[in-house]
Formats: sequence, C-alpha cells, structure tokens
Amino acid sequence: MRQLASSLAALSLLLSFTPPAFAEETVTEAQWAKSYGFRLGVEADVLTSTIEANLPDWETVSSDGTSGAWEGKSFVASFAAVAQIRLIGGLHLDAELPFAYGSSQASEPGAGEQDAATVAPELEGFFFGNPSIGLHYAGNISPMLMLVGGLSASIPITQDPSDDTKAAAAAALAVRGYFDTQRALLEHVPLRARGGIELRPIEALYVRSDLVAMFAIPTGGGDTEFFIEQSNEAELRSVGGFGVGARLQAAFPLTQTDKMQLAAEPFVGVEPPASGLYFRAGLLVALDEPLGFGLEQGKLATLRLAVGARF
Repeated sequence: MRQLASSLAALSLLLSFTPPAFAEETVTEAQWAKSYGFRLGVEADVLTSTIEANLPDWETVSSDGTSGAWEGKSFVASFAAVAQIRLIGGLHLDAELPFAYGSSQASEPGAGEQDAATVAPELEGFFFGNPSIGLHYAGNISPMLMLVGGLSASIPITQDPSDDTKAAAAAALAVRGYFDTQRALLEHVPLRARGGIELRPIEALYVRSDLVAMFAIPTGGGDTEFFIEQSNEAELRSVGGFGVGARLQAAFPLTQTDKMQLAAEPFVGVEPPASGLYFRAGLLVALDEPLGFGLEQGKLATLRLAVGARF
C-alpha cells in the first residue's frame, strides 16, 4: 500500500510539471483555416463558351435616339498570382497580380449579326490588371471558429487604355460572376473591406462565409463604382486532404442596371493539413440574368483552377 501511495505521489508530481495536452494544439489550432498561414499560388479562370450579355460600362445612342448598354459576345481567360503572408500572430499581408486575355464584339441593342460586325468589329487584347495589396487578421474565437477581417487597395497601372484593352477588361469583369472586379476595373482605385468566418464543426467539414464591400474611385472622368460580394462554401475533406464541396455566391454591382448576380460552383480539391501543395478545380455557373443560366448556350460557365503551396 505504501508503494502504491508513493507511486501515485510521484506520478502527480510529474504531471504537475507537464504542460496541458491542449497547449501544443493551441499553437497550431488555426492551421486548418484557409485565411491563416503562408500561401503562394496561381488562380486561373477560363470561360467554357462565349458570353452573350450586356457588357458593363459600354453605352451608346441607338438610331432611334435612345441610349442603352452595348449588347455583345465576350470571351476571356484570366490569371492571378496570389500571396498570403503571415506577419505576426493572426496578422497577414495579402497581395495579388492579375492579368487577362479577353475579346468582345459589341453592337447596339437589337442589331443583327451582320449589323453588329459593321457597328463594332471584334476587339481583343491582353492586359495587366490592377495589383492589390492589403492586410487581414484571422483569429480564433474557439477551436472550431475563426473570425477574419481586412482591408485592401488596388492600383490601376493601365493608363489611357486602348479599345482592345477596354474590350478585354469588360469581358474579364464577368468571368467570376462579377466577383473580384477590382482585378479588371480600369481607371479606378478599388478599396475593399472584408469580413468573414471559417468554421469547422467537425473534423471533416469546413465552412467559409465572406462579405466584401468595394468602393472604386475613378481616376478620370468615370463614375464611382460600388460592389458588394457575399459567398458561402461548404467542403467535406478526408484525412489525406482530398475534398469535395460547393460554393454559392451573390454579387451586387449596385451602380449597374441589374443589381444582383447569383452563381454556384461545385469543386474538388486537395488541401494539406499543415503544409504542402494544394489544388482546386471547379465550374462556376451563373444562375440568373444577365449571365445565366450558365449551362445554356452563350451564358457564363467558367472553369476555375487554383494551384499553389502553403507553409
């Protein structure tokens, strides 16, 4: 009995000098969240077919004297190098460098194909978009819930764009369902505020929700633009990092005629638990006008790819 009591006393003394089991987990608790840690990658968005829709910011006066948006067909392939760098604690530096190829053929509303070719021949071009720099903070409220908030600004490096560049940019604005328009909005300084949550209610389920407000100040004689973006994602992920999920997003281009654009994206991907290469592929389909329904001829269906590494 004395030996048992002595053994228990020694064990208690040892445990009193041992850190709690959750102490090590607390250090790495945030690694499951996409908004936490160091990430470096490339994103690509390619239309699977030509869009037939009104092109934003293109206006004309038709033969009967009425004004309206140009109608036309657009194609685009856009790319962006993106970086998320953890500075200290939950504070991160964000940067992106976008560029795109796009083409558009515009016409007056109601003009036939033969008239369209006469009114506006096809325009195409390659252009560098607006580089962005910003900061965001990601902090745990609980082991399963993270809050995210940040600010960013974009720099319009393309000055006095040609008609070809304007056509490419007009096509690029729609490729993500009017999301991330700061990348292709010419002759504006976009300022963005972001807030969101990341949730892992169980080990295999990851939920993300974001709300973004963008205020774009014109550098020339254009109009101020205001956009709101809201997105929700749910993903089931295996122990090895392979996941399948779905995304539902709503863009509100409040200074445009149609003030909402819905889109959905099923996706698959690989996300390492802590560090390593990641990959994601999805198909973004517009759900309503003017870009949808995306699986119909001439509507928005975009193949989206992302590849990179997290550390």
